[in-house]
Amino acid sequence: MATRHYIIMADIISSRHIKKGEDFMGQFKHLTTLANEKFQRQIVSPLTITLGDEFQGIVDSAQVLFELVFFLEEQRIEAGYTFQLRYSLVYGEIETEINTKIAYEMYGAGLTQAREGLQHAKDSGHHYYVNLQPVPEAQLKLCLELYQAIKSDWKPREYKIIAAFLKHNDYKDLERMGLYKTRSGAWKKGKSLRIDEYHTVKRLIFLILKHG
Repeated sequence: MATRHYIIMADIISSRHIKKGEDFMGQFKHLTTLANEKFQRQIVSPLTITLGDEFQGIVDSAQVLFELVFFLEEQRIEAGYTFQLRYSLVYGEIETEINTKIAYEMYGAGLTQAREGLQHAKDSGHHYYVNLQPVPEAQLKLCLELYQAIKSDWKPREYKIIAAFLKHNDYKDLERMGLYKTRSGAWKKGKSLRIDEYHTVKRLIFLILKHG
């Protein structure tokens, strides 16, 4: 009997063009390991790398899907990983028994749609595909476009500063850490990076999930 589940798939964007010598697969594995440890209670089938530069997994709610995306992105930035990820988030049917040990040997329309969603995102140049009906996906898609627009302006050389902004809520913390000589300088950098807007769009996504 088919059952519906929250499915996440992701792949590394343009992995073929990553410079030789960069251990992006080791970094990719590290990210999935961190996520599986962090969300072990909410994960139904763990994030599992399936095709070299792609993973899939199943979680217990739409909120966890987005918590997982934000966690992966912020951990990637904190670690200084320069590759980008593309995501497919789907609420769909799985016909086989759920494998709770590893995300293999499962089949269903939801998994097929998630994989097609990755391809759709690739073809359209987007980083996110969302189909979480009955959650209002149009609003989520607009929020994710804004989320990506903010992040697309962030340069790898700024990741250390960005990670500090994301972890510390007060500009005086960055001053105390020695990242900026003055609180005013930290504030100006935070504005140019649109850190407040980044946090706002995350809150908006969770509001849509809660009230949608």
